[in-house]
Amino acid sequence: MLIFKTSCVDPKYNLATEEYLVKSKKYKEPILFLWQNDNTIVIGKNQNVAWEINLQNAERDSVNIIRRNTGGGTVFQDLGNMNFSIIYTDIENKGVSLFSSMLSPVINTLNELGAPAVFSGRNDIELNGKKISGNAMWKYEDRFLQHGTVLFNANLDRLAQYLTVDRAKIIAKNIQSISARVTNVNSEIEEKIEISYFMDKLIETYKKMDVVNPLVLEKDDLAAIDKLFREKFSNPDWTFAKNADFDYRNKKRIEGKGTVEVLLQIEKNIIKNAQIYGDFLGFKGTEELENKLINVQYKASEVEKVLNETDIVGIFGANFVVQDILDLLIQ
Repeated sequence: MLIFKTSCVDPKYNLATEEYLVKSKKYKEPILFLWQNDNTIVIGKNQNVAWEINLQNAERDSVNIIRRNTGGGTVFQDLGNMNFSIIYTDIENKGVSLFSSMLSPVINTLNELGAPAVFSGRNDIELNGKKISGNAMWKYEDRFLQHGTVLFNANLDRLAQYLTVDRAKIIAKNIQSISARVTNVNSEIEEKIEISYFMDKLIETYKKMDVVNPLVLEKDDLAAIDKLFREKFSNPDWTFAKNADFDYRNKKRIEGKGTVEVLLQIEKNIIKNAQIYGDFLGFKGTEELENKLINVQYKASEVEKVLNETDIVGIFGANFVVQDILDLLIQ
């Protein structure tokens, strides 16, 4: 087995590295890739970004948003979270049934360090009945990837800020996440575990099972990773355009101002139609704003820019401010 442990915390580069290690014909041996992402929301391959994330909060806090190659749900990752990727050849297509056995080294290492973790459900690891790890899979030709996370000291309050969305507002055309009770390993045990120490102990666990050698990326490896980083994972279309066709509806009564209802049609994360209704007392009508919103990227800063260039009081009435309308148009 080859071991690659990186200090890089850029999610786009790390996902590019992971994809390269899966697709490269250079490596035939199994690979264990250990990594972390900082201040990042990672969305599943088949999900709609606007459905899963509070985009205003994420953009306000400069959170990285990136789509991965595997399915499953949306997760928030910071430096209190560890990522692991297990990559190996799977000619007989047995990988889809191996979640439990592939997670055994992770679970056994946690157990040895005083955390009585167990495999749960289809693809989770639980501790004291709460989820500490979710896992997903991807196959490319005869190479199989299983990757997952382990929460050690993650900021779960931030997770709630970014991943809590009023989903009644969006009629989506793709897979939805399922909420689960989550916890940190170090919230459940007395002797706290440092992530770097856990990584080292996990490598020792693998050494007991197989011959382990470090993987050293060479010049051609780094060039290929950089190409994926620039052309795929740094391209907003990879994250935001996929599965970004949906209809959005939101209605709210603002005390002392009136009721406003907005309907948007989004295609590839671009607003293609906008309709605004309500009993507000503006004198200009809504057509000006509706027309301005067409072909605008469905992103808080872009929508806010349009609103700042619009006579909000003239359209909606006295006391209305830009934030009132921004909150209606984008979560």
